[in-house]
Amino acid sequence: MTEELIKFKEFDNDRALKFFEAVQKIYQLKKLQAVRIRVYLDGDIVFQKIPTGKKTDEWLNRKQFIVMASGHSSLYVFDHQDEFPWLRHNPQVIMTGGGYPIYVGKELRGCFVVSGLDHRDDHQLIVNAIKEMEQKR
Repeated sequence: MTEELIKFKEFDNDRALKFFEAVQKIYQLKKLQAVRIRVYLDGDIVFQKIPTGKKTDEWLNRKQFIVMASGHSSLYVFDHQDEFPWLRHNPQVIMTGGGYPIYVGKELRGCFVVSGLDHRDDHQLIVNAIKEMEQKR
């Protein structure tokens, strides 16, 4: 599987909120369970939502780490583990989908992270939300 990264011309905190709104719209329409959502940008968590009843952001942290360390989606790293041997045994990493890089031009500036569904569904929810968000621009 090849990875097609969506790159942005610009990205800011307002766009992070639009990403959240797109995720929320998709999971409400499809009647999915609520998910943890994070947008990490320029060294800060600019948006995060933990559903009622959930208490930890550990999976978000671990998915964020793998994206920022590799520059790839966490699903890509999961599917290509042999290319990332330094990440395989790192306790800060979870080899699973649900993290997706935010590239502005060629620069890795942050990532989207979703957790709560099957890890491939977490990944697809991010991709679908990005497409939804971009259609409204």
